[in-house]
Amino acid sequence: MAYEPESHVNAQRRERVFTIIVAAIFGMVLLRLFSLQVLEGTRYRELSEENRIRVEVLTAPRGEIRDRKGRLLTDNVPSFTVTIDPYEKPYVNSPAQLDSTLVHLSRILDVDPEVLIAKVKKEKKQSFLVIRLKRNADLKSVAYVSEHRAELPGVEVEAEPLRRYPYGLFASHLLGYVGEISDKELEDPRFSTSYMRGDLIGRMGIECQYESYLRGVDGKRFVEVNALGRKAELLGNKHPILPKRGADVTLTIDLDLQRAAEEAFQPGARGAIVALDPRTGEVLALTSKPNYDPNEFSTGITQARWDELSQGGNYPLFNRAIQAAYPPGSTLKPFVALAGLAMHAISSTTTFPEPCYGYFQFGRRRFGCWEKNGHGLLALRDAIKHSCDVYFYQLGIRSGLERISDFMKRLTVSDRTGIDLPQERRGIFPDPSWYDRRYGAGRWSKGLVLNLAIGQGEVSLTPIKLAQLTSVIASNGLLLRPHVLRQIARDGVDIPRAVPFQDSLRTDLGLAQGDLVAVRSAMVAVVNEAGGTGGQARVDSITVAGKTGTAQNPHGNDHALFICFAPAANPEIAVAVLVENAGHGSSAAAPLAQKVLQAYFHPAKPESTAVLAGN
Repeated sequence: MAYEPESHVNAQRRERVFTIIVAAIFGMVLLRLFSLQVLEGTRYRELSEENRIRVEVLTAPRGEIRDRKGRLLTDNVPSFTVTIDPYEKPYVNSPAQLDSTLVHLSRILDVDPEVLIAKVKKEKKQSFLVIRLKRNADLKSVAYVSEHRAELPGVEVEAEPLRRYPYGLFASHLLGYVGEISDKELEDPRFSTSYMRGDLIGRMGIECQYESYLRGVDGKRFVEVNALGRKAELLGNKHPILPKRGADVTLTIDLDLQRAAEEAFQPGARGAIVALDPRTGEVLALTSKPNYDPNEFSTGITQARWDELSQGGNYPLFNRAIQAAYPPGSTLKPFVALAGLAMHAISSTTTFPEPCYGYFQFGRRRFGCWEKNGHGLLALRDAIKHSCDVYFYQLGIRSGLERISDFMKRLTVSDRTGIDLPQERRGIFPDPSWYDRRYGAGRWSKGLVLNLAIGQGEVSLTPIKLAQLTSVIASNGLLLRPHVLRQIARDGVDIPRAVPFQDSLRTDLGLAQGDLVAVRSAMVAVVNEAGGTGGQARVDSITVAGKTGTAQNPHGNDHALFICFAPAANPEIAVAVLVENAGHGSSAAAPLAQKVLQAYFHPAKPESTAVLAGN
């Protein structure tokens, strides 16, 4: 055997190793190519498509809101939104150019440049979507952007439906408004999967309560972009997904009655009016003053304007009908009378040993009556008719706080009504345990019941609760849950209602009919007999039953209240009125209720579509 030099053997070994390495590398390349082109070809083909195809959202119009007669309260109109894509190539290479474009646009769109720059910087970090710079841009701005697209990289004009409230200030607290979804909401699992940054969401009122129905389903369209990121054309092989319009909501509200309630207030007044159907619990009108224009929020509101609305002394965003609780004053007396009758502390003919001399002496303290000259000796009917405080002081003492508070629990006085509107506040009628928690066990005066019996002290109710309680008397003892929803329909087809109706909304409180008859008779006298405090609520040919109230206010002038229902024999409407700092219920609140009743029973026109001016 010939001898091979060791160097030659080493060379052959290195050659074999090199060959194996090269073969392994080529094998790995081929394996990777197979994986990319065969096993994962579909995935990477889709990713490639995404690099050249831009998906644009087609915003779905929200459903319309109408009154009980089908008259439009809220709809949508076409509008233009100016957007920018901050990931366009010029901006990626030069962030300063993005700021320059935004400064230039700020002059065109009439927006503070610092606001635009801050908005884009914030949203750019949180999303890769195009950013809306201004909704409902005017035609001049739209024309400029369209004509100067070459100078404004990534800037587009998109068509979007704009939420419109054709009556402006009218029914604003009832309807609510829409606004851009917040960062906090986007972190909420309820919204994170179905909303994107910049989407509008219902806030307050019906817009919030029935958001899931009113909001439609957004569509998509697929646009091919060129190497510069510019739109080239709509792709024919990728058909757009059309948006689905939201469901339409029909309310129990009557537009004409709502108008009467809105216009009943004097300019600058603060207060609320609620009108219910005591047979069904349907809300016929619900207004709060002062109000606001929800159209402002549809296009985006500045921080300065938001501060003005939310922090001003009048608080126009505050829905006084369901969010404000006031001492009910003498409007509580019919319910205190029912309590006394139910526990047999009194009968309809009961008179107390102490006549009304204009005051009542309890221990070392003198409790006054609103009538300084006194009412003399009265039975229940005249005590309610004249609203005698002294009679109810004595009724409170005879009944006792515990028994009165137990009856008020039966009436659900301290509970929310359950109306299908967000942010309803509960009222309060304190019981002995409430005072024990506040002052210590037994460390409170038994005389507190005197103030409670005339609707003063720590008792407080919302106007919607007052209207619900008034309906209890009007409906012969039925507690009805107020509701504003009448129907929800999609494409003209009724869909299951979002709140239960009929039996689930009514509770028979089991009140004695004789007791109810006695109180109703007294409330009729309040309005229709000489000396009654509610004479200014009279309506021609209709017998109105009512009760006035004046609530002391430690922060200013007294609040004026009035509750009523009509016709007294077969009630169709119950009304609660609250006017802040207006004085006596007889002169400041009863006339407002009269205007609402007049519109219900003697309407000037069967229908009206005039646009309202608010205050």
